[in-house]
Amino acid sequence: MTDQPPRPKRSSVFIDAAMDSQQQSASMQTVRIRNLSEGGAKIEGKAPPVGTAILLSRGDLEIAARVAWVSDRYFGVAFDEPVAVEQLMRAAAKPGAPDRPVYAAALTEGVGRVQPEPPRRRTTPLDRATFGLRVAPRS
Repeated sequence: MTDQPPRPKRSSVFIDAAMDSQQQSASMQTVRIRNLSEGGAKIEGKAPPVGTAILLSRGDLEIAARVAWVSDRYFGVAFDEPVAVEQLMRAAAKPGAPDRPVYAAALTEGVGRVQPEPPRRRTTPLDRATFGLRVAPRS
C-alpha cells in the first residue's frame, strides 16, 4: 500500500459560476459547481478537453484551474492554487442571503416525501336565485 496524502474534504454544493476556457473558439459559459474542495471541483457543463486551462469566476473571485478529467456532463478541475471554500461559496451572494453556504442536501430536503393532501372544501349546491339565474321548467 502506498502512502498518499489524505484527500481534501469535499463539499456537495450547487453553485453557478462563469467559466472561460481561454480558447479562441470557446466563449464564456455558465457552469454549475457540484462538489468542491480546496484543491479542485466537480463541474456540470460543457467540458473543454483534458489539460485545458480555465478561469472560473463568481462575483469578484476568479480561480485559475486545469481540466483534470471529463465524463458525460461533468468534468473535474484542479485549481492552480488552493482555494478557501467558504470564500467561494459566499462570493456574489445576494443581499440577505444566508452567511452560511447552502449545501446540496439542504436543497433536496423533503424531496420524495409524501406530502399530506390539503383538506378538501365541502361543496354545496349553488343557490341559482343568488346569481339571478332562472331555471327553466322541464317539459
